[in-house]
Amino acid sequence: MNNNYTLIKDIFLERDGVGDFVSMDKSTLAYHKIISALQKPLKLILFYGKPGSGKTFLLNKIKNDLEKKVKVVFFPQPFFEEKEFFNELYFHIFDKKPKKNVDTYESFMRIYKDYINVNSKSLEQVVILLDEAQLYPPNLIEKIRLMADSRLFKFLFTVHKTDEEDVLAKDYFKTRIWSSIELPNSTLSELKLYIEKKLVYHNFYQYFLMYSEDNFNLLHYLTDGNLRNLNKLLYKLYELFEYYEVNKPTEISTTNINNKFIEMAAIGTGIIDA
Repeated sequence: MNNNYTLIKDIFLERDGVGDFVSMDKSTLAYHKIISALQKPLKLILFYGKPGSGKTFLLNKIKNDLEKKVKVVFFPQPFFEEKEFFNELYFHIFDKKPKKNVDTYESFMRIYKDYINVNSKSLEQVVILLDEAQLYPPNLIEKIRLMADSRLFKFLFTVHKTDEEDVLAKDYFKTRIWSSIELPNSTLSELKLYIEKKLVYHNFYQYFLMYSEDNFNLLHYLTDGNLRNLNKLLYKLYELFEYYEVNKPTEISTTNINNKFIEMAAIGTGIIDA
């Protein structure tokens, strides 16, 4: 079962690569704030937003842009053990595995400082991007703070902000962060732009013209501008169209989108109850 809806459906698969990044006002503003903060003598920077707001997309773009100028390490998944964190950090900085395990903060810093001395140069600060930082244990956060205090490393903590728990209130973030940057959910106009850019980039602009203001309003209402939920909803929507195109082609229009299909997709993804 293959038609244009099959191709469009796949556009909205959740991906975090730079090629899938869509520039919008909120992401552009957050991007420039982060780049500016990383150029200042700030040791710990906090980047936060609700799950699905587009933080990981932005982190990948920041890594891709910054690593042309400085050494950048990006950990998209959290670490729970000090040994695992420092062994992996060693690998990413030196592009090779350590000859012996780097078990602790102390052993890693000793090796790193020896490397600087042997090479007789003062290295640029290594920029370390940590996604899902709210999951790191407090003892490891404390070691990371000590690394930042050495001024050899600069950290960007990326955390989820949820209604149930405000991670920003956690003491080990609140008392140590030098700068905080938020990525909010998308506005209605940004949601429209996101869908338009996705479809235009893949040469499906005629399918963007099928959307009405009522469609956009409903999509924004159902997803609250959350890009992850929007991607899930649109994937399911085009999956429905894919089926109807083959099995019940007279029940779908080629010029507009009936809100009942958006509601069906929302039910299918669990955004609303049946």
